[in-house]
Amino acid sequence: MFRLPHLLVLFATGVLVWGLVLAARRAGRERVQGWLKVCAVLALLFDPVYWMWEMGQFGQIHPETTLPFYLCSLFWMMLPLAVFSRQEKLRQIAAANVCTMGVMGGMLGLVFNVYLNHYPFFHFVPVRSLLYHILMIAAAVLLWAGGVYRPKPRDRVLCFAPVAALVGVSLVLNRLFGWDYCYTAGGIGTPLEAMSRIMPRWAFLFVLYGGLWLVIQALFYRRFYTGETGKFELRSKSLALAGLLRR
Repeated sequence: MFRLPHLLVLFATGVLVWGLVLAARRAGRERVQGWLKVCAVLALLFDPVYWMWEMGQFGQIHPETTLPFYLCSLFWMMLPLAVFSRQEKLRQIAAANVCTMGVMGGMLGLVFNVYLNHYPFFHFVPVRSLLYHILMIAAAVLLWAGGVYRPKPRDRVLCFAPVAALVGVSLVLNRLFGWDYCYTAGGIGTPLEAMSRIMPRWAFLFVLYGGLWLVIQALFYRRFYTGETGKFELRSKSLALAGLLRR
């Protein structure tokens, strides 16, 4: 991580984000929705492509690491719902998740991409991972800057509903097989492993997900706590070079 190619990717992503903000503002909501449909279709391809690669390399899929139970897996599940679902409530929940957990996961996965510590930069595994996380960021930017996602007070809780469901499934898998999806085994091999070693597992998960929820409230939904009026604004604290996203 943080070698020249990685740093160039981070810089290019910042430029991309800035360009998407400007383009989305000029294009209008309907056109942005078309771009998001393309993003949603692309997002669905990343896991099947990886499964095909793993089958070709190892002759099998490793269920302990390959199944779509990562936090970032929510992106390719939620974005199609946010774009194509005909149920308004489901669209709103999915968009809220992509615009909060999705953009945070995209940024963290792009910056702290652990695959770069184990594979050459141009290997299939890190390239796929980097592109996926860039797509996570890009889709969230389009949802925010294009005015497609319009936050509501109830989103403060509902944006986390898909996370709670996925963590619940991951806890069952951890109990049955000891797998580490959603960091339920302590985030083995990730920067979170050090924190999980110094506290009970239940406390680690409470601090991790409680902290994530609080960060989301501070970054994305502060307006609903402070009683501000006028248009919703999201400052660039959450999107490094995106500038001020507003509708």
